[in-house]
Amino acid sequence: MANATKNIILIAGDDDYAAEELAKAAIARHVPEECRASAVETISGEAGNAEAQLASIRSCLDSLRTPPFLDPVKLTWWKGVNFLPGGGRGGKISGNVNDALEHFAAVLTETPLPENQLLVITATKLNGKSIFAKSMATIAEMHECFVPERSNMRAAAALARLPALAKAENLTFEPGADRAFIAKTGPDTRNIVSELAKMRTYLGEDVHTVTPQDISEITSPGGDDIELWFLTDAFATRNPAKILEALKSFQGDSGWPIMVARSIEKWFRNLIFAKAGGSTGKPFTDRKNAAAARSFTLMELRLARYRMLALQERLVTSQPTTEYVEMELLRTVTRQAR
Repeated sequence: MANATKNIILIAGDDDYAAEELAKAAIARHVPEECRASAVETISGEAGNAEAQLASIRSCLDSLRTPPFLDPVKLTWWKGVNFLPGGGRGGKISGNVNDALEHFAAVLTETPLPENQLLVITATKLNGKSIFAKSMATIAEMHECFVPERSNMRAAAALARLPALAKAENLTFEPGADRAFIAKTGPDTRNIVSELAKMRTYLGEDVHTVTPQDISEITSPGGDDIELWFLTDAFATRNPAKILEALKSFQGDSGWPIMVARSIEKWFRNLIFAKAGGSTGKPFTDRKNAAAARSFTLMELRLARYRMLALQERLVTSQPTTEYVEMELLRTVTRQAR
């Protein structure tokens, strides 16, 4: 921290995982655990047009103007702001939005936050030469979490981060296995962390060294299946709350309902196959499928797969609401009355 007294933290960069980890570290550092649920207010910074962007700025200011109520501290997290100078489409934002951002920075400069209030801003991009950035640099702790543009530089940066990320899962790599791991997962930090968590589960608690054979067995190319792996694990628990939490990873993406419906239909199909004693040829996958299949009767698996096929047809022919999609997904794990 450049100045330990600064209670504004601005984190800019397209490595969203690293940015969120810095924000969470700030929360852990400044907000007592017992009051984080009420003392942290999150304001969405994702806005697609000038009207929504101005509304987001107002919401953040309103939060800053509202002092803590019963908690000793309040932290406002303006999360994922995608319209700071240099961050809009083509790097430009409207004049009204730019003026509002400069006014926002001026207000914070002229009227510093009380000692028991903090502001954390995470943004996808920021032009460091803008008036807004220069103003914020005088009052805020500034961080950058940008992914290098060139692919070889991205791989090198990911390889440099890997030991610390692996240590969090109590893992190390055999010589050369670290490069093989990054070559397969790609350089995205979130993918790497998720694949390390998957590797931890695969190896069990007594094994701590990752080998090239382990990577070949369990690591997903490009991290494409990482979130789906966590989603199917949630379905295996038949716990609606866990399923809804896992679905949040997809709901910002266009076309997520059809992708999830197809993936879950395939998963139920694989469980039917596993229940019949079928094998994929991958021992770890077979063990996970067999364990998940034991949570369902064969009739439940067949009915669940039918529901997913019906949902896919509905998604192709109409535009059901998110609530409808969620309900159909949850129906696949609802236990039938005996």
